[in-house]
Amino acid sequence: MTQIAQARLPMAGPQATRLFEDMARAVNLPAIRIGEGLRLPFGDSLITLVPQPDETLIDLRAETPAALQSLRDFLAEQAAQGAFSLAWDAATSGAHPANFALGRVCEMRRLSPSYRRLIVEGPDLGRFAAGGHHLRLLFGPEGAGWPRLDVQGVTQWPGGLTAWHRPVYTIRRIIHGTGQAARLEIDIFLHAGGRTTGWTERVTPGTILGLTGPGGAGAPSAGWLGLVGDETALPVIARILAEAPDGTRGSATLFVPERGDIRPLAHPAGLVVTWVLRGGQTGPLDALRALAPPPDDRHVFFAAERTEATEARLWLTSQGFDRSSFTAAGYWTKETIC
Repeated sequence: MTQIAQARLPMAGPQATRLFEDMARAVNLPAIRIGEGLRLPFGDSLITLVPQPDETLIDLRAETPAALQSLRDFLAEQAAQGAFSLAWDAATSGAHPANFALGRVCEMRRLSPSYRRLIVEGPDLGRFAAGGHHLRLLFGPEGAGWPRLDVQGVTQWPGGLTAWHRPVYTIRRIIHGTGQAARLEIDIFLHAGGRTTGWTERVTPGTILGLTGPGGAGAPSAGWLGLVGDETALPVIARILAEAPDGTRGSATLFVPERGDIRPLAHPAGLVVTWVLRGGQTGPLDALRALAPPPDDRHVFFAAERTEATEARLWLTSQGFDRSSFTAAGYWTKETIC
């Protein structure tokens, strides 16, 4: 059943529409004008702006309570950053957010020189099978406790949001148990100085870990796929390849730091996988421009450093790709990486 929440923004329709169009552009979300209002598709969820005489109604719709909570928290964070206020509909305070879960670390396994696999299990992790490929790992101040909802239904983080490290990772595979119980496999790219990298070296089986999600997009759907990703995108592209229907055609180009990171990946026979070692003259943008997509029934997925993703987005638009036929995601910035 569709989950619904609403908020009121004390701002006239035209001003609110411009504000949300700028916000959507900054986070790489499509924004669709509907009369005087605006729609922002957010994965399988939807944010709709409905202008009123002296304010703007913001309508949120999602398929699950967890997805609805993610929308609510996303807008609350944007409001805090943009210095505007939202008045939310009634909600129950004190409870844990619907998109929050606790898991127990089962294993931390070395996959290759540059990757470790985290395996975590929990009685309600089965819901992570629907609603996007990504989740956040939660690392808060020591002894702070876990997040809870305030009276407006917005997640409150003990010690403040900025005190928490919440890196985003791909759910590489889900192994279902009884009922909603499941194990999640999460592949983590390792790099010197990374906060999560350091944690993977110390964590032991039995550790309780907070998670939020699922979120982000699911697998692209098209007869032809062009997949290009750097080392941070290997987990998500590996999942896309594994879930692609048998008849899917196209190519995947994967950049990794070391030869030992190259490993067999399940994929349709008509989708060619090419591995490229870092340090050469060819980079992700070169691989993107070398794709030979058909004129229709196609989707290009590109994920790399943020400035590269921005350049990829501009180039794909210049090549006639509409917003629904490509994904260009920045998984890290040159200043920082999780």
